[in-house]
Amino acid sequence: MTHDATPASHTLSDEAAATLLQVREAQEAMAQAARDTAMAADELRRHAKFARPGQPSPHVVQLRQKQARARVDSARAKQAFLVSAQAFVRSAGLVLPPQASLEAFVNAWIRRNTSQG
Repeated sequence: MTHDATPASHTLSDEAAATLLQVREAQEAMAQAARDTAMAADELRRHAKFARPGQPSPHVVQLRQKQARARVDSARAKQAFLVSAQAFVRSAGLVLPPQASLEAFVNAWIRRNTSQG
């Protein structure tokens, strides 16, 4: 696929540029949520390794709750990214190729067309 008819970031309309900014913020939120999820899982693994059989300690219960909150935050961040990515694709007049996921397409477009990617 050598032909790319997508507009570069410097030729975007004001609306598309604004939605691109939202996409970038959602990307950062997704990355932060992924880090928080991984950190919560690591902490839970460290503590669960030494836990006694039977009822979990209150600390392990708190860590499980923290991990669950991190997973929910991660899912919300991804949903926000997908909503803003869809708005960006629409406002920029981009065409999503067949068999391509919205997330992969928008991330690739950002890497190719912005200096921040």
